[in-house]
Amino acid sequence: FLLGLVMVATTGCESIPRAFLEGEEAAYKAIVPLYRQYLEEDSSITRDQRDDRLRTLRAWRYSLDKADEASK
Repeated sequence: FLLGLVMVATTGCESIPRAFLEGEEAAYKAIVPLYRQYLEEDSSITRDQRDDRLRTLRAWRYSLDKADEASK
């Protein structure tokens, strides 16, 4: 769903239902805290792997914010 949001953020939201955006926000809020905790505590992943995954979370947040702005 991140790819869909990146596309939405770059093309506009006039055709994206508000319910979809709210669902994506709910998914973000449900997934990110536990995933971030896992990333911080898992010593089996490298720093680069952790940084890449955290960057993905930041990109997801950015896409959500841009989609929300465009829908207003």
